[in-house]
Amino acid sequence: MVRSDEEKIKLKSELGMLIKTIRSNRRMSQRGLAREIDIPNSNLKYIEDGVNAPSPDIYTKIIRVLKPNKEEINIMDSFYSAIRGTPPPDICDFLIDNEGVFGAIRKNKYKLTESQINKLSCLLEEIALENRNYMEDKNNG
Repeated sequence: MVRSDEEKIKLKSELGMLIKTIRSNRRMSQRGLAREIDIPNSNLKYIEDGVNAPSPDIYTKIIRVLKPNKEEINIMDSFYSAIRGTPPPDICDFLIDNEGVFGAIRKNKYKLTESQINKLSCLLEEIALENRNYMEDKNNG
């Protein structure tokens, strides 16, 4: 979905406020977070003030350092995706690492129903569990 400049400005502001709120709740200063993600404090201020949206690399670092909960990350990802017009960086990385998934996605030309999304979510959770168990066995064996 293509967003208007006005919508993007509002979304950048909302994403920035959310990042600031999460950072404050973690009792982290703006300067401390900027140092952790290796950007000038002024750049982080522009992100938190909604002037700029974080690049994929900076967004990934913010997520890594702030460790948002599931609800927070879902909201952040929604804002980020709407602003950038792409999935969040970790989802893009997953798709790139699993390029065989492209064909399966392309076969579906229609928007998924809530029921279908739930089924897909359950399937992906089962695969994630299977992969975690495999890696644990591999590391222990």
